[in-house]
Amino acid sequence: MSKRVPIKNIYPVLVDIKTSGIEHRKPKKGPLLLIHTSGLEIKKKRRRYTIAQLVISILLLGLIPTIALIVTNIERAKHDVALRSKSIAQNLSDSVEALKNVDPDLAENYLNKNAGEIKELEDIFNKSYNKTFFSILSSVVPAFQGIGTLVTGATSVNINFLSLSKILADLEHNGFIYFQSNGKLLLERLQITRTLIHEILAGIESIKNATANLRTTANFFANLDQTIGTQYIRYSTDVQTLENFLEKLSLLLGSSEERHLLLFFQNPSEIRPGGGFIGSYADLSFRLGQMSGIDVRDIYDPDGQLDLKVIPPEPLQTLTEKWGARDANWFFDFPISARTVTYFLENSKIHQEKNLTFDGAIAININVLESILGLIGPMELPEYQLTISKDNFLSEVQREVEAGKDKKAGHPKRILRVLTPLILERLKSLPPEQGRNLMDILSNHLSAKDIMIFAKDPALAEFFKKNGVDGSVYDLPNDFWGNYLAVVNANIAGGKSDAFIDQTVTVRIDIDTDGGSLVDVNVSRTHHGDQEKDSWWRATNKDFMQLLANPNATFISIQGNDSKSPTLNRNYNADGFLVNDDLYSIESTRVSLNGSQTWAMDGFGKKIFATWLTTPAGQTKTLDLRYQIPVDDRTSLHNGKIYEFIFEKQSGVPTALKIAIAAPFGYRWAENKDTVFTYEKDDLESKTILRLKLQK
Repeated sequence: MSKRVPIKNIYPVLVDIKTSGIEHRKPKKGPLLLIHTSGLEIKKKRRRYTIAQLVISILLLGLIPTIALIVTNIERAKHDVALRSKSIAQNLSDSVEALKNVDPDLAENYLNKNAGEIKELEDIFNKSYNKTFFSILSSVVPAFQGIGTLVTGATSVNINFLSLSKILADLEHNGFIYFQSNGKLLLERLQITRTLIHEILAGIESIKNATANLRTTANFFANLDQTIGTQYIRYSTDVQTLENFLEKLSLLLGSSEERHLLLFFQNPSEIRPGGGFIGSYADLSFRLGQMSGIDVRDIYDPDGQLDLKVIPPEPLQTLTEKWGARDANWFFDFPISARTVTYFLENSKIHQEKNLTFDGAIAININVLESILGLIGPMELPEYQLTISKDNFLSEVQREVEAGKDKKAGHPKRILRVLTPLILERLKSLPPEQGRNLMDILSNHLSAKDIMIFAKDPALAEFFKKNGVDGSVYDLPNDFWGNYLAVVNANIAGGKSDAFIDQTVTVRIDIDTDGGSLVDVNVSRTHHGDQEKDSWWRATNKDFMQLLANPNATFISIQGNDSKSPTLNRNYNADGFLVNDDLYSIESTRVSLNGSQTWAMDGFGKKIFATWLTTPAGQTKTLDLRYQIPVDDRTSLHNGKIYEFIFEKQSGVPTALKIAIAAPFGYRWAENKDTVFTYEKDDLESKTILRLKLQK
């Protein structure tokens, strides 16, 4: 009897063994024989493939090198796209900056480079392997369809930017000519510009959407979004601001009713806080995009027909009983000065009886006219037996105003009334190749605050402010850590002596370990007019000086300043005089500082220290002011903290600047690896801004 094999530890294999000489019959139904097969070698049966399996295997073997090639090409494409993206973003940035700096020719150069880079980017995506790969991805992941949109959008925006740069170049070279003689063409150009900007904004929106969708699919496209999408979006605000500006400008210039703009001719020989003394002004009229007339007048003409009685600034009260347009250029913030002058002019009977109002004002210092004369050449004035050139403009015109035949006839500024139309006519016929030179001249004067622009319309005003051409006082940010300084002069009964004053401002700033600072300001003024023939140049310079500092600055001491005779004790309230709100907001904060003939006031978001400095011809006078900026929650120090020094230049006052800034103990400046940073410059632009980094 056979022994039953335990089920445990056996392999369930059915053994079919045929031995020769033995009859093998089909087994009867019953239990299978289970045999332990450990050590028994069993030959496996050969596997047979189906035709489908063979075909798939062959295809896979063939695709392996193809897939490898595609992957290699995609990696190369990613590298190339990254490089092209950076170039496209940089070219865009450079082109926009060139347009903002009124240099459309340079912008066109960058945009032409960009066109080549975008074409290269398009070629990368259109290569056979890449196209196949991205087509497959697009069918699987819809976001990848944005690749085509991205390239198309970048191409469209670049083409429109190129067109914009060309039309801006045309306006730069010929805009003034259009304004003088072809207003219809000027308005057409402005409309084309607005249309292009609309298309650019639409293209930027398309790029933004495409790169935003791609960003979520892979790091590679996130980088693409960062380099291209972000850069395009960055400038969309600038483009939108330009569009808003052009819309308002087109509405103003294109008005079918005659509109009016003021031109202030400022004479820095007699300086006032907002620029030179406004001895003359022009009423420039226009309609349908074209100038229709210009009327040059002496500033005393409207003041002679002004019935308003307004309290003048305190330093002027010994000279005049009531305020008028001639003295209203009193605020360092030019928009406030322009608004005040315009107010007096509009209330004079000369303009009020015609119901005439002004939409804005452009201040032009005398040196701008000198530069223009240098470009267009001397002007013949036969009735004055004069040839006016760049070199003699100031001296000859001032002599006519002060002692010429027109002065005796009661029209001292008539020479400007004769000269201005001649200059405009010469500019009208300026050869095209000199148009660029004229724009360079005007751009340089705008940077130096020799030209300032004021507009009543808020959108226009905001555009001029944002582009730094309105002469407004710099607004300090809430998190500002550093020092702000402006030195503001006002010639009060000092002749035309400012034409011969050299001014140097020397600043020493010591920052303490808590982030506060001790500031020493030295203002040196030298009067070189002692050898001049005409008395108005030799007059003693009487300067009412205001130094603007951080709003929390505290006075310590002053030396070298002069006293001034007290103002007349008038009862303005009893006499029914009006109060100017802008002037009152400053002078109402006035406090005397320890009997030092110095006063502190608050204005323009700054602390103002005001005093007098009198400089006779042939002498040098210096003023030394010390004040402190206390510690506050913005002054905590750490490695890498950014410090800022801001010096704001007064319009019409050439000033040399020398600065020394000492880092707090334990730190040095990263920019020069020293504990003291020094800076000197003679020819200042409207603002000098230094940004320094603390380093332990």
